[in-house]
Amino acid sequence: MEKLIQKVVVIGHGYTSRLAVIRSVAQIGCEITVIVMAGRGRFSKKLNTKKPIDCYSKYVSHVFYCYCQDELGLIQLLLDKCTDTQKKVIIIPDSDFSAAVIDKNQDILREHFLFPHIHHTPGAVELWMDKMKQKTLATTIGLSVASSTIIRVEKGHFEIPEIVNYPCFTKPLATIVGGKQNMKRCNNEEELKEVLYNTCDIGDMHVLVEDYKQIEIEYAALGFSDGHEVIIPGVIQIIDLAKGFHFGVARRGKIMPIDGFEELIDKFKQFVLSVGFVGVFDIDFYKSGGEIYFDELNLRIGGSMCAYTQMGVNLPAMMVKTLMGESIADVQKQISHTATYVNERMLLDDWYYGFISTKEYDRQIRSTEISFIKDEKDPAPQFIYRKEFVWYYIKRLLWRVVKP
Repeated sequence: MEKLIQKVVVIGHGYTSRLAVIRSVAQIGCEITVIVMAGRGRFSKKLNTKKPIDCYSKYVSHVFYCYCQDELGLIQLLLDKCTDTQKKVIIIPDSDFSAAVIDKNQDILREHFLFPHIHHTPGAVELWMDKMKQKTLATTIGLSVASSTIIRVEKGHFEIPEIVNYPCFTKPLATIVGGKQNMKRCNNEEELKEVLYNTCDIGDMHVLVEDYKQIEIEYAALGFSDGHEVIIPGVIQIIDLAKGFHFGVARRGKIMPIDGFEELIDKFKQFVLSVGFVGVFDIDFYKSGGEIYFDELNLRIGGSMCAYTQMGVNLPAMMVKTLMGESIADVQKQISHTATYVNERMLLDDWYYGFISTKEYDRQIRSTEISFIKDEKDPAPQFIYRKEFVWYYIKRLLWRVVKP
């Protein structure tokens, strides 16, 4: 009997991280559907169904679109368009929103789908997105964290505890609620109040206020857990962060073996096992004052995962094989050397808004060893990206002409 092809649905907001997942699971012969979490069109109130760069990949069989924050629409789309009568389909979310939606709707989806989870408990993934809950566990395991407190903003009202030290740094308690909005250093109480008042535009929410740490080096460690074994193949050192529309997202980095980080990696593995997560994850950490601090655990595919796949460690494929009940004993599980990468989407954005010059854009493209978009085996996304670059170049010229 012919073996059935495993179908995979990739869900997310950004085309580079989706493309990384697409190409990763294509290596093990999966049939791929993409659900693009999109906003409204620029000049229309209708859903933006412009085909994004990743969906030009030769590995993509079907593309569907859903509004960014439409939970019910996403679930209905999965049930109406993405099921298979012969085999359960695997869902890979690459954003906090899609991960949380899939997680809390497990009871509706489990008949037709397989997906990342925590003990198959609906709502558990979103519960563990709480940064204070993560900090508490991290401290128990022996990881260093910045001291912090929570301020609740409700109907425009809030109280600032006396224990807040300045400077401080503000974050949404859960990224799914506030994203990277209002993540800011506050040097005094007035600046903190300004940030808290700005959260009123988002709605009632909890804001995490932690002691400000001057970051010397920022890192990420992506990995996979099957609930019993945790694989963390290497460490990424962030070289540059985006400054434009995608402020704070890694634009360029260096992926390297775990040499020198072994003790820290063991604690990270203990942390993930304590959470009970099954899936691909992303841990952010940093060095400040010569000490390593845990920042947060992201319970979904990390944006820099493409670098791991191109270095021979295919984390999404590990997850797919595990969910299918197959062994991953014979796959590569360690990064053996160092290489630099560039996220062209972030690079293009920073170039367009004038944060880097055309010369610097070209230098970064040419000097890095790993590209998120360019791939000789799958050339169409790079072709579309170059067309987009030309369009951005024309818009920049026009903007300079009309600028007063």
